[in-house]
Amino acid sequence: MLMTKSITDTPTAEQQRLVVDRILASTLFRKSHKLAAFLKFICEQHQLGKAETINEQRIGTEVFGRTEGYHMGEDSIVRSQARFLRHRLDEYYATEGRDEPVRLTIPKGSYVPDFHFREPAPQAGRLTVEAVGSSVVVAANADAPGLEVGGRPRAGHRAVFVILSVGIVCVASLLAWHFRPRAANKDTPNVETRFWTSVFDPQRTEIVVTADSSLILTEELSGKHVDPSDYMTRKYLSEPAPPGLAGPWKAIINSQYTNIADVNVVSRLERLPEAAGGKVRIRFARNLSLKELKESNAILIGSARANPWVTLFNSFSRLQVDYDWQSHTNYVSDRTPGPGEQARYEELGDVQEHTAYGVVTYLPSLDGEGSALLVGGTSKAGTEAAAEFLFSPGFAGFLRKIDNGGTIPRFEILLSTQNLNGDSYYGKIVCFHLLQDASSSR
Repeated sequence: MLMTKSITDTPTAEQQRLVVDRILASTLFRKSHKLAAFLKFICEQHQLGKAETINEQRIGTEVFGRTEGYHMGEDSIVRSQARFLRHRLDEYYATEGRDEPVRLTIPKGSYVPDFHFREPAPQAGRLTVEAVGSSVVVAANADAPGLEVGGRPRAGHRAVFVILSVGIVCVASLLAWHFRPRAANKDTPNVETRFWTSVFDPQRTEIVVTADSSLILTEELSGKHVDPSDYMTRKYLSEPAPPGLAGPWKAIINSQYTNIADVNVVSRLERLPEAAGGKVRIRFARNLSLKELKESNAILIGSARANPWVTLFNSFSRLQVDYDWQSHTNYVSDRTPGPGEQARYEELGDVQEHTAYGVVTYLPSLDGEGSALLVGGTSKAGTEAAAEFLFSPGFAGFLRKIDNGGTIPRFEILLSTQNLNGDSYYGKIVCFHLLQDASSSR
């Protein structure tokens, strides 16, 4: 489709306003309220002539509800959301907005929106070359010297006409090659965005389930293991109190304690742009129902001992965090270890300093329609190591390594960490498995 532009190369205020309205009304931005609010705010300020007031501090307070003077060095909400806003704009122009004549961008290092036409304006006496789908249209301006519109070239310019024709063919061939269909381009969302979008699918409810640390306390005091089915049906709550604990027992089994590592994971998940547009619900493990879990995407935090719902996904994975009741040891088992892998990875060392293990697992949801993400470890430090990796540049690099350009493969990653007084300070990948094709790598 040939486009007609205004005399200048800068869209008018009305053209800018209309393109912003169309972007905000698109499916991509209707599903992401935070990103839409971000874009609307900076564009409104720009159109009011207040571009110089658009900065990180003001966006944080006006759009994301941060307090005046909040510490931007400790809270990167605006920077992270801006990064995903740029990706979302790229996705819009690659899909719903592919025919938009005006391009809206947010240059890196700035939050001030920039509006420009997607094609340069034609100039008198020049050839206009424009891509239409996979074809190329080459048109000559009527004012170009040596050409007569609708007639033959003047005799004095016959040689020029031949040279020009050859040039047109060369330019057309070059541009046809340049605009050939490609499997992927810069407008394709990066693999990290695609991963988190599959977890926080706007079409499905997302359940984030924190571990039940009081369950571990219950087992320690009673000396008995609570079967996962008894936990899920809450049958274990009706068990009689152990001898000598009749008084505090009721308070213990009715308490709802979770690990600080789980709270930190929830906090970091909440800051992801993909979580802003979804239907996210946070559940304490004991309050979750099987029906709710079956109908939703899920993020399960903690090992099976503190979050028995994890056991429902055991058949999908090879790595499992477990507890040995005889040796009272936390460990990770590998059901089918590959070359160089162990069948069992136990925590090593003393209380002050030892090696712990964390596991990140990406699986289908229970109904097979969505995704589930399991983040757990052999201890608090192990869970922290898994979470740290999940939000690190290393995880983005891992996703790029396994990405085949289509659906992201299901996977599981085993990490080890050095634990000092309960806190992890060094983590590395021990092994990972791609679960769709049963391949593995170290």
